[in-house]
Amino acid sequence: MKNQFCRFLSLLLLMTCSFYFSCKNSPAEGNNAIEKNKTLTTNETKKTQALLLTQPFDFDPTDKNKLTGDYVKQTKITIHQNLATQSKWMMFEGPVLENDLVAYRYYADSRHRFDIYGKTVSDLVMDTVSWKYHEIMNWGSDILKVGNSLGLGSPAIYFRDTLFTLSNCREKTIEIVDNSNLISTIRTTFKGLNIEGKTFDVVQDWSIEAGHPWSEIHLIVQDGELPKGMYFATGIVKHLPEIIQGETSDYFYAMNWGKQSFHKENMGMAVLAEKKYRPEHIVDNLSHAYIFKNANEQVRYRFLSAWERDNNNVKNINGFKQLVEKSGQ
Repeated sequence: MKNQFCRFLSLLLLMTCSFYFSCKNSPAEGNNAIEKNKTLTTNETKKTQALLLTQPFDFDPTDKNKLTGDYVKQTKITIHQNLATQSKWMMFEGPVLENDLVAYRYYADSRHRFDIYGKTVSDLVMDTVSWKYHEIMNWGSDILKVGNSLGLGSPAIYFRDTLFTLSNCREKTIEIVDNSNLISTIRTTFKGLNIEGKTFDVVQDWSIEAGHPWSEIHLIVQDGELPKGMYFATGIVKHLPEIIQGETSDYFYAMNWGKQSFHKENMGMAVLAEKKYRPEHIVDNLSHAYIFKNANEQVRYRFLSAWERDNNNVKNINGFKQLVEKSGQ
């Protein structure tokens, strides 16, 4: 009987110690569980992506409509000099940056102009989109007609009263340099960019961040500065005759709002740059254009859009102006 009582006391003591150490350690274990859950959630809620999609074969200049399989994600490509406009070898005709609010692209061929994909969903969807992107689909649509204008925020160089897009170069390389949850960046290197017989190299870093309707362009002249008399420039296609100019504490902006989308629906477009670059309006038939008078070596600027259907919830010019001014903070 005495032995049984001793065994009972030993068992009770063991259970008490186990309970004590379990309670003592449970907060740390709980925190670890929360941290693991946070990490898992973060990984599953990617909010930006950079896309560079090509067909699974080398570019074929003899057939721009050739399709042999699913598009393949690339991280770096050199663009062929004779890449045709509207070639299906590259999905979207060029690279895409997307976040939870909007998607933008530029044409990888010699046009090098920027376009807008309006989104009605917050999910990242552009890697699932078909060539029917000119139609309004359940995810959104291509919403800008660019033509020969500067589209939205296309980089250009102003020289001798003429705007030149970054088109005529010896070699153009496109590379995804960041493709993370909160920011994605695509770098384009123009070797031997030729403007009226003057050649130099330019790097364009183009980024998008989660939760913002704008993307940012950073243009750098490699190993020097722009030739004398040249200025970096950008602008907005002249679908509407009016343009509104304004300032925040640090930024200059130019914007408009109205029925100017591809489907004749309300849309706002804007470009912004820090005032230190001295943006200045110039006359152009196709675009509301601006040059940067104080940017011989490099310049940064932003462009943004809001469509009446998208997740920015902007429905009028006052709402768009607030969005623009917020983007200049």
